[in-house]
Amino acid sequence: MPAFSRTQQGVILLLGAVLLVVLGWRVNFGRAFAAPPAAPVKWFFVEVEGPAAHPGVMAFDHSPNLPEVLRRAGRPQPASVPESRLTSGTRVIVRPDGGHLLGLMQGARLLMLGLALNLNSASKEDLEALPGIGPALAARILEYRKNHGPFKKVEDLEQVSGIGPKKMEKLRPLVIVDSQERPTGED
Repeated sequence: MPAFSRTQQGVILLLGAVLLVVLGWRVNFGRAFAAPPAAPVKWFFVEVEGPAAHPGVMAFDHSPNLPEVLRRAGRPQPASVPESRLTSGTRVIVRPDGGHLLGLMQGARLLMLGLALNLNSASKEDLEALPGIGPALAARILEYRKNHGPFKKVEDLEQVSGIGPKKMEKLRPLVIVDSQERPTGED
């Protein structure tokens, strides 16, 4: 094996280092850096019904106000429309005279959109949209709510005859307890 001088060894090491840097640059630095994953968007769903150019369920990436919803539905904006924000799951019924009613989407539609059903405002039909809840059990839930007042927490649902731990686990992600009423009103 030939003997190299210190200078020759230095040049060989320098060339090796340059080769490694070039190879590393081509492998790693030639690619664009991946952006960090974006935060998930929280969607707000509002349903528009009645005489409008574009009725149906609309998705917003923010909590919309009524004028914004009416514009997107293709309705002229009435003069006295409140600017307050609508919550996800709001239903706007446009009347032929240009007025509107505010209410809640039906339970089946809420569940289809991935929104939870409020146990304190759900109707019998809304409750029947939940998996494993038939007409008899829905009636018992309403009877419990009538006799004991509004649900204070989701777990109170277990006090209703016919709802055991297994059924409760299936229902837990689909229901909420909200004592505050959703916006309802008329213009």
